[in-house]
This record gives sequence, structure tokens and C-alpha cells, in this order.
Amino acid sequence: MPRALHVVAALAGLVLAGFAPAVEAIAAPLTPGIYPEPSVAADLIEPLMAPIVPLLGKPGSTTDIAQIGKDNEATSQITGDGNLSLIAQSGRNNHAYQGIEGTNSALLLVQGGHDNSVIQAAKGNNDFQFIGVSGHNNQVAYLQDGNNLAGALDVGDSTNSAVFALQTPQSGNYLMPVGLHGLKNTVVIIVPGRMYVLPRH
Repeated sequence: MPRALHVVAALAGLVLAGFAPAVEAIAAPLTPGIYPEPSVAADLIEPLMAPIVPLLGKPGSTTDIAQIGKDNEATSQITGDGNLSLIAQSGRNNHAYQGIEGTNSALLLVQGGHDNSVIQAAKGNNDFQFIGVSGHNNQVAYLQDGNNLAGALDVGDSTNSAVFALQTPQSGNYLMPVGLHGLKNTVVIIVPGRMYVLPRH
């Protein structure tokens, strides 16, 4: 397994073992929100960023895709130097797209379950995204427009739900939505300064 995908596996372990429970503990009793206090969000996201720092800033860019299962699709498109695109998928009929326009940015996805779709896009420099998705029939989109933006979405164990997140400099440098783990029949829309939670029929 390439080193970059070892990094993804390690990050997935962090999400399952520490990141998600920590976020949910902050949110208990569970109330969907954009993020905890900025310093807390930074403390949770920066450990996710640390393992991939040595992989950034190199000439050219790096893309690693690992897929296990049936009828999974993944696409990565990069414009710029020193970027990192990592996709790890298992299950069946899952779809993933990552797009980067800029330098020294990283998009990471760990996806399982079935019939899930994820779009990740970053336009800017020094951006970071990490998404974890499991369950079935979920659609997730995370778009960054600006520089020095970092965030993580945990949409694990979710069913028939959709999450759209837009992060800009007006959102703050760290985006840490809580209450996304275990969604059922829900639509979540996150824009700078606001988070909307709606039923999905």
C-alpha cells in the first residue's frame, strides 16, 4: 500500500477511535452546530493535518485511490503544485470526486457502506479537508473557496441524508460541524455563519 494510503488508514483510525467521539462529547446533548469554540476546533483538526504535512509542497501533486468492493467510482482532478488527493473506498456503488485548484492543499476521503456520493473541491492555497462517510444513500459535498481553510466532516453511520458545506474566509479557518454522525433522513446545509437542518422525505 502506498505511504499516502497508509496515512488515510491512520486518519480513519483517528476518526473512528477519537475524533468523532470527541466532537459528539462537545455537542452533548446533541445539538447540530457549525463548530465548537475555534480553539477547540483547531485542537481537533490539527492532529488530522499533521500526518500529511510531509506529503505536501513537493513538485507536482500526489493522487492515491484505493477501492475495494463492487461498482465504486472515483475521480481526482488537480491543477497546481504540491497538492494531495487521497480516496479510500469500500462497499458498493459509492462515488467520489475530488478537485483541487491551487497549491499545497489536501483532500482526504474515507468512505464505506453503499450508494453514497461525495464531492470535495478546494480553490485556494494551503487548504485541508477530511471526510468520513459510512451508511447508505447519503450525498455529501464540501467546497472550500479561499486560502488556509481546514475542516472535517464526520458523516458516519448515516442513512438517506445529504450534507452540503461551503467554507470561505468568512467561515473562519477551521470548520467543525457537529451532529452529523448518525444522520437519518436529514438535509444539512452549512454556509458561512449558518447551519440549516431540514427533514428529508
